Amino acid sequence: MGQKGSSGLYRAVSAFGIVGFVRFLEGYYIVLITKRRKMADIGGHAIYKIEDTNMIYIPNDSVRITHPDEARYLRIFQNVDLSSNFYFSYSYDLSHSLQYNLTVLRMPLEMLKSETTQTRQESFDIFEDEGLITQGGSG
Repeated sequence: MGQKGSSGLYRAVSAFGIVGFVRFLEGYYIVLITKRRKMADIGGHAIYKIEDTNMIYIPNDSVRITHPDEARYLRIFQNVDLSSNFYFSYSYDLSHSLQYNLTVLRMPLEMLKSETTQTRQESFDIFEDEGLITQGGSG
């Protein structure tokens, strides 16, 4: 089956990352990246393509009823081909554009901190211009 460690546990699977968790009728499954291929480097950050995944059921003692539709939902979910055009990086945010990422990388840390603080301090009272009294203000 798997490799036995000194603790008596068996290695069920080796993985490069977690795609996520999914829940059907009988409980949760974890979706793991089991095969990857390096596709590019962006500014020293490796970009990988998912080549293969593995879905493992997470046992739960509170779920004791087997549902007849569980296998059907599993088949439907497994029809999603995660090895087709799914990319990830351990150190680079693929959800933003290259332009945004380069801007953030070049921005000094102090500037980023002050930007976040300024955003929080720029709040305003929508009733102030109407002359209405708000809870903490005199109008």
